[in-house]
Amino acid sequence: MEKQVSDSAHRGLEDAEVALSIRDFDLWYDDFQALKKINLSIPRNRATAFIGPSGCGKSTLLRTFNRMCDFVESVRTEGTIELDGQDIFKMDANALRVYVGMVFQHPNPFPMSIRENILYGPRRMKRLSKAEADETVERCLRRAALWDEVKDDLDKSGLGLSGGQQQRLCIARALATDPEILLMDEPTSALDPISTSMVEELMVELSEDHTVVVVTHNMQQAARVADKTCFFYLGELIEEAPTREFFANPREQRTQEYLSGRFS
Repeated sequence: MEKQVSDSAHRGLEDAEVALSIRDFDLWYDDFQALKKINLSIPRNRATAFIGPSGCGKSTLLRTFNRMCDFVESVRTEGTIELDGQDIFKMDANALRVYVGMVFQHPNPFPMSIRENILYGPRRMKRLSKAEADETVERCLRRAALWDEVKDDLDKSGLGLSGGQQQRLCIARALATDPEILLMDEPTSALDPISTSMVEELMVELSEDHTVVVVTHNMQQAARVADKTCFFYLGELIEEAPTREFFANPREQRTQEYLSGRFS
């Protein structure tokens, strides 16, 4: 794999505060243990990438951060996950999801206008004046690098946008509730190379003032956008390190084998 890392995309972790703290965390689906004794700290206002083969647990852990596991009746967990020192399983799930936004693998704009997609979350939280609504729409679309493309079409359906535009609209929608953390589950796997590059640039930019956690099968993407990279295998966290160190000098043999393509 090509191991070029952008100089602008990586920042040190030494001074970063901890946004999410995962301690001795296990998760089961019925009798199948999908996550095994995960111990991990997610740094605040940095981008962290989860990599590993399919079925390794990386998406399961990501979706646990905003309690999406609550929707699966067979799930059972042990251990703790803390957001700013609070146990997420003792928080109101809806309140948690205000602080922890989510962008999925396939763009999923709501079947409503671009404007209403952005305002859906904020309007569930409080009544907005027209000025507040207009400011929110423009601010979020600008942050998602979409404003100039859609500013004259805000009342048109979000479903009419291209795939890359739809994914940026979903990012803008996720930003509209001012989340502290933005979870991204394979956010570019369904996009063309140009749209992928735009979303990657967004990840780097957003991680300056948001905690970004991205699941990706694309190791080059992790190398380009993440400050920290974590490798999962068969439900275990095998290795974590600053991204430059992770790709230049992996410590664990299974990490070395994965990065060299001996298994996928």
